[in-house]
Amino acid sequence: MRKLSYIMLISLLLPLLGCKKILDTGSTRAVGEVNMWSTLEDARAALFGVYALNRAAMSDNNRHVIYGDVRLADFEPTSRLDLKAIHNNMLNADYKLINDLSDWRPFYATINAANLYLERIHEVYEKDKRFVEQTYNLDRAQVKALRAFTYFYMCRIWGDVPLILSSHEGSFTNKPRDPQDKIFAAIEQDLLEAEPKLPYAYDGFDPEQTGLYYGQNIATYYGYGYLVSKQSVWTMLAHMYAWRGDYVNAAIYAQKIVDKTVRPSGSGAALAGTFRNVNDGLTVNIRYIGYMWGANHPAVLFAVARGELATSDVIEELTAADPIVPNRRIPAIYVPKDSLFSIYNEGTDARFAVDSVTKIVRSADGFFTGFDKPYPVFRKIFVPWFSFPNKQGINVPSDLGVFASPIVFSRFTEMGLLLAECKAALNDKEGAITILNQVRVNNSVPAYVSERDNGPLVDAIFKERRRELIGEGWRWYDYVRFKKIKNNDPKFNQLIQSGGIYWPVSRTLISQNPMLTQYPYWK
Repeated sequence: MRKLSYIMLISLLLPLLGCKKILDTGSTRAVGEVNMWSTLEDARAALFGVYALNRAAMSDNNRHVIYGDVRLADFEPTSRLDLKAIHNNMLNADYKLINDLSDWRPFYATINAANLYLERIHEVYEKDKRFVEQTYNLDRAQVKALRAFTYFYMCRIWGDVPLILSSHEGSFTNKPRDPQDKIFAAIEQDLLEAEPKLPYAYDGFDPEQTGLYYGQNIATYYGYGYLVSKQSVWTMLAHMYAWRGDYVNAAIYAQKIVDKTVRPSGSGAALAGTFRNVNDGLTVNIRYIGYMWGANHPAVLFAVARGELATSDVIEELTAADPIVPNRRIPAIYVPKDSLFSIYNEGTDARFAVDSVTKIVRSADGFFTGFDKPYPVFRKIFVPWFSFPNKQGINVPSDLGVFASPIVFSRFTEMGLLLAECKAALNDKEGAITILNQVRVNNSVPAYVSERDNGPLVDAIFKERRRELIGEGWRWYDYVRFKKIKNNDPKFNQLIQSGGIYWPVSRTLISQNPMLTQYPYWK
């Protein structure tokens, strides 16, 4: 039982995975594409096929967690040698997991499906009068944003990647890597074209999406937060610009997220969250913990409400263990106690704090538990699908090992801290401190006063991101941005220059495509 929910997606994906495309070999189809692009139902299936492929690429082998939170990051492996090699940046080590994670083909499956959709969806618009212009424009915008997001995600991992903006049937012509500037220009174009066509939320209150969407209302899958919205695009643009060091433009789009607490029309629900205590949208030990892209928690991916169930490729596969999963003795990855003391070094922190005398964790709702055991257990993102009362009447997960957590890309507090980073980089110290303190005070941590009292502001912001966003796939990328801002570490600058901040390209891909090159660091 690998992924329970993926069984329901097969009918969506088969038409998109047929032929020997850019990524797959030997795949088969149930329905020929000649019959695919005809009806409203075909349009819907193709759209959600792109979403499903995007989700599958990010979750495959727990890529999102390992790329962001294991490589040279806070989570350490307990025993697995392949994970230890990744943690130590030994990405040339000969392990299947490392070669799989060095392979970008799962992401190009999303790219190819998006390209195919954009090339063929006009056929449905021409054939089925139910597929009205509003839905046609709205769906194309979502697919463009998903394509842009996928390219941005790949650029953070591999740097230069091949830019492919058309689908490929039959054989695929080998293509070299394109420079990141060219990729980012394409990302920017897709996102800027998509944003005006997208609503704030899929509830019928915006001119971009009125009435029902594919026959559904706000109470269903298409309500607040599951699909790409304006806020999703702002989030992507903010992070794209920040990754490139363009903090002027990054601040513009991060500010849009922080400011838009209500829509311009005043209709519908609020658009953004607040800097809530502990965590906005990531509550502990409950089934429903966030939104896919959306309104209240910008760009939180793949919520459980539509049955995203898995026995593997979820963060709990790596992090959950006794005492929250009694039948697992130790986790695959954990944050050592010394690291926890260093990260959460202010004793009042609601996210994690240990009493200096009793050594008991202060908050029952904090990010970690099992501190009395050799390996503290991460429970911030912990969503067991089934739970039953034990002898003490406390609900504990069943032995099925089925989890329903989302993959978290961004949320309101993350964007607030990104805006603080932008303001600090642009020397707006007062604005940066105001946002930083909203997060700190709401987590029961004393306010930051000044650089004289509390040290460099940029350092404080990244330390807060480390505390708040642990386990959400940010640590490595934050570290790279931090080092670029400080620009005072010659060894790390050399790592950047030699391509060492990126993953090597899979040896399998290079053997198949002689036009691909490897960064000097990984040769």
